[in-house]
Order: sequence, then C-alpha cells, then structure tokens
Amino acid sequence: MALLDRHLTLHRHLLQLAYQKTDVLKRGDMDGLMQLIQKEQTAIAAIQQLERERAQLVAAWSDGGHPLTLADCLPKMDEEERQKAEQLASELLDVINELQAVNELNGQLIRQSLQWVTLMLDQLMPQPPNVNYTAPNQSTRQYGHGRSRSLFDSKA
Repeated sequence: MALLDRHLTLHRHLLQLAYQKTDVLKRGDMDGLMQLIQKEQTAIAAIQQLERERAQLVAAWSDGGHPLTLADCLPKMDEEERQKAEQLASELLDVINELQAVNELNGQLIRQSLQWVTLMLDQLMPQPPNVNYTAPNQSTRQYGHGRSRSLFDSKA
C-alpha cells in the first residue's frame, strides 16, 4: 500500500513539473526549461527505482508464478485495504492520464517553437538564385556552403 502511495506522490510531482514546463515553454525561458528537464529526470529515476521495488515485491508474492497485478492482489486484502488500494489506483490512473495530456500539449508547444525557429532561420539565410543552367565546373551549393538550408532535424 505504501508503495502505491509513493507512486501516486511521485506522479503528482511529475505532473506539477509538466505544468511548470508548459508555463516555461509559453514564456520561452530556455534556462528554466533546462532546470525543469533535470528535475523531471530526477523524478523519473525515482519512479523507475520504485517500479523495481514493486517488481521485487510482486515476484515475492507470486511465488514464481505469473506476475501479479493489483487486481490479482485485491482479493487477498481485507476490505479496508482493498478500498484504499482501489482509491489509490484510481487516483494514480487519473494523474497518469492528465500527465499524458499535459505532455502532449508540451510536445505541441515544442514543435511549434521549432517550426518558428526554422522559419526565422529560413528568412535570415540567403536564398539560392533560380538557375536553369550551371556550368559544368560550377557548384550550385555556393550559398549553403555544401549543406542543406535546415539547421535542425525536426524529427529528433
């Protein structure tokens, strides 16, 4: 039960960081974004450690059988523990769903920012002239110095 409660607490913290990231992205605060990313990585590492602990507990309870889910464990609990576990699981699921929605919004904000930066760079970089014919010893890439115009890989 304590493990489930810690999972919920850590996921709520991660959700709070995701909301802060939304605000930072809207303001364009790159230093704040980097700090939040570091905090997120710390929270994710803590969740991963907690998940390892959960896996060890499940392995001990399952006695080498198939991995147990929370639904498998509920019948083994008394009524009060079962209600508490169901409540915590429901809250955790709600927090995870909200976290997914906020992360999707943050991803859209990042993609929009990247598109804007790419557009601005395209406006600032010289445009190659329209050439129908190039002499055999002349390069057509003199304006880009041999590279394409896009400086960012938008699929990264």
